[in-house]
Amino acid sequence: MESKHYSPAEMEEKCIVRFKNLKYMGAGEKKKEGPISPEVYKMLAAPAFAITAPEFDNGPWGEARVKVPDYVNIIAELPPGGGVPLHMHAKTIETFMALTGKWKLQWGDKGEYETILEPFDTFAVPAAVSRRFENVGTEKAYLLVLISGGTHDMDDLIFAPSVGKAIEDKFGKTTREHVEKVGFKFTAGISGQHAHMK
Repeated sequence: MESKHYSPAEMEEKCIVRFKNLKYMGAGEKKKEGPISPEVYKMLAAPAFAITAPEFDNGPWGEARVKVPDYVNIIAELPPGGGVPLHMHAKTIETFMALTGKWKLQWGDKGEYETILEPFDTFAVPAAVSRRFENVGTEKAYLLVLISGGTHDMDDLIFAPSVGKAIEDKFGKTTREHVEKVGFKFTAGISGQHAHMK
């Protein structure tokens, strides 16, 4: 098979990601229109730098610098105490690597199990396991997040029922209904509830 050839300029444009040039996307900044406010999206996703993602990724972080099939690569940036709510990926594996700081990763339907990750420690969470992460250090920290092994879409991402309740309590029932209408689910850990598999 003949190999492909790229010039340095082509590689720089299509394949190389310079961290200093990445645009920081607070969760919800991608979607400013419609009935769901950025504050609601902030309850569902960590602020991050999108590095790689599929061409038509519907993640909340904005457009990734490099387009790749079936693979999402972001760097979450969070202050001390910052984290994401309990959720699962029904079809994909989510792998976390602490780049800086100290991170608590919890798993189980109620987050009943936990481990601490320090720089370069890595935790690959299997599909259909509820999980969350939180910066438990004393400074802003960075966590590499890789989502692989299938298509990461709205059928893959499912939040714990408590997250839906928190949205309804803070923003009202209508807002929760709008969030569910765009595809978010709050059934992680509920027996008999499965993600719609295409």
